Amino acid sequence: MACFRIHDLMKHITKDQLEHALARSIDLHQAVHDLVDDFEPYPEMRFELAFQSGLLSMEHATAAMLLMQSGMSAPAITLLRPQFESLVRGMWLKFAATESQVEKLSLPLTVETARRGDDLPMLADMLKRLEAVPEAPKHIIAQLQAYKDIAWKALNSFTHGGMHPLSKFVTGYPPKLVYDSLCNSNGILMMATQMLCILTGVPENQAHWRKLIDEFSDCFHPINWP
Repeated sequence: MACFRIHDLMKHITKDQLEHALARSIDLHQAVHDLVDDFEPYPEMRFELAFQSGLLSMEHATAAMLLMQSGMSAPAITLLRPQFESLVRGMWLKFAATESQVEKLSLPLTVETARRGDDLPMLADMLKRLEAVPEAPKHIIAQLQAYKDIAWKALNSFTHGGMHPLSKFVTGYPPKLVYDSLCNSNGILMMATQMLCILTGVPENQAHWRKLIDEFSDCFHPINWP
């Protein structure tokens, strides 16, 4: 399953091709936002919190794309980590969180509620729990785990100012690296969009999502979408 990539030495991307990919990605983001603007989550707290987490993931995606367009690659790639984490959090809230955990995240933010939220599971634990829940969509969970396996160390490096961004600060960002990061972000964006479709409780919304997958298939690496 070729869901996400860090790099592909067999393929070269020119600056013009990257500019075209960014232009297409802008159109993709606009189409996604047009689709979800009218969405409402199923009226239960679990659905509503997961929906908010999905919207947060999408916001990170749009910010990352705009930063790439502005030539600020380091902060753009850094945003792929919270984009991914917000998506996983949304999936966990919908399918794997306990009622107590849902309640914790639904409370107004105070010093006390923030302290109580410190014991919520981290990314690896959320993925592990999702893998154990029969109701969770296995194809999505497998793609999330695959992305974590190939990208997590690099994303951590960008987040914490490690070797990856320091090295690229000197050598610059080749168009291929930015292109792959853009495609990965777009793939996560479409997974978040699919999650929002699920959270509306309206099966017909999946058909609109599928149309976007077909129309913008050039905006992400080949994925075995269900």
